[in-house]
Amino acid sequence: MKKSLVSFLHNHWDALLASVAGCVAIYYLTKFGGIGISPDSVGYTVAAINLKEKGVLIDFNGLALVDFPAGYPIFLSVNYLLTGIKPVVLAPFINAGLYVGVILMSSCIMQSIQGITRGYRIVILVLLASSPCLWEVYSMIWSETLFLFLILLFIVTWKNYSSKKTVGSVFLFALVAACAFVTRFAGITLIATGMALLFFDGSLALFKKIKFLLVFLVVGISLVVMNLIRNHYSSGTLSGVREKALRTVADNILDIGAVLGGWFPFIGEYQLVGAIVFCLLVCFAAAQIIYRIIQQQFYLRQETAIYGFFLVYSIFIVAVSSISRFEELSSRLLSPMYIPMIWVCTSWIPNYINQKIKTIRIALLLVVSVFFLAFLKNQYLQNADNWEGISYAGIPGYSETQWKESPTIQYINAHKEEFSGAIYSDAYDGLYYLTGVKSLPLPHKEIEIEKQLFLSNHVLIVVWFNDGVNTDLIDLDFIKERKKLVLTKSFDDGAIYFYKDSTIAK
Repeated sequence: MKKSLVSFLHNHWDALLASVAGCVAIYYLTKFGGIGISPDSVGYTVAAINLKEKGVLIDFNGLALVDFPAGYPIFLSVNYLLTGIKPVVLAPFINAGLYVGVILMSSCIMQSIQGITRGYRIVILVLLASSPCLWEVYSMIWSETLFLFLILLFIVTWKNYSSKKTVGSVFLFALVAACAFVTRFAGITLIATGMALLFFDGSLALFKKIKFLLVFLVVGISLVVMNLIRNHYSSGTLSGVREKALRTVADNILDIGAVLGGWFPFIGEYQLVGAIVFCLLVCFAAAQIIYRIIQQQFYLRQETAIYGFFLVYSIFIVAVSSISRFEELSSRLLSPMYIPMIWVCTSWIPNYINQKIKTIRIALLLVVSVFFLAFLKNQYLQNADNWEGISYAGIPGYSETQWKESPTIQYINAHKEEFSGAIYSDAYDGLYYLTGVKSLPLPHKEIEIEKQLFLSNHVLIVVWFNDGVNTDLIDLDFIKERKKLVLTKSFDDGAIYFYKDSTIAK
């Protein structure tokens, strides 16, 4: 045991230092206003608390949680059960632990990649410990915090399968994919990746391959199937209301290009350049997978899973955001491919440089050093810019000062007796988080039954936040045309509208 610990410290001291740096970053990011809270965060934490205290996975209105998979709320609830500390308070410690896990697993994965040097590992670990993308994720209560951890664990269990090729190793491989799938529906990419990895493994006999594929598929989808069945019987839908996409494939690829402009130096605001870089990386990953399928002696290496997941997730995120209504593709939504993308871009470099003669190696090392310093500068500038606001106002979201000190929120907290009956808000989750007042979301513009249900209320209250505007939902003009205003309370950041019976034909 002692020998194993010494060996681990010797092999991964750099990852441990990077982990400490990551934890320090989370501490300072959450020190002023606490962990970051978004609308999704409210849903996760309330469901986790209700699961622990009431034994059911419901939101603050008593409705079944169906918009999100059950995995992350269950994860938060288990931590709440074990510690007795509510998720919002415990979240910085949970996130720090997951961030440490991501950095340590990254170190272990890189150690298994052929040709990787200690210098390369240190460079990548420095980038991960100071990454604005990862800092954003691990300073919030988001399911991505757990999802990123499970993606790397999936890659680690592929290595375990490669060395053992037993039913047990396939079961473990599938179980990690199942946990990721029930954490985020985007986890279907791990199911697809795992199935493809097993299918193209030329070392398996046909019967054994079929058996492994069946085990992986059944185990991999089992948790989500149970979740979807529960959703169907609880709400009549599998995963809540999903609207058709408004953005095309080209729009979404350009959005990815914009995100890469933040991740990579030299791209900046040139969306098209970022989009081209993304497409080239996808093509490169596809070529690597094809090469490894043909050259089976390289197939069972760690890199195959990395290239495979990056390729599958890239295709998935572009496809699904072009079919289903999504917020504009952001660093958060693309964060699952952030670390694999870094490896796709760079993992081949050490081996490539080592094959050159000394003078060329020195020249290439200088070029790589310039890129590394550019990456660091790019990350430093982003972190410094983000810190300028976070240091005195908190992390953007409902834990930010402008929400906590909102005049609208302060009025509601002082006059809660006025708020009863049908209450709607464009930031209904924030309203509950900051005041405890339960409300419903405003109807979607394109869903007629929601609008009719809203208008059927003879008396209602609408709490409007200027920072909570969602263009997919009805606006104030729509309401004012159909409901007679009784009284309005106006504030710098929003307003409260009291309405009674409609005066115009619906």
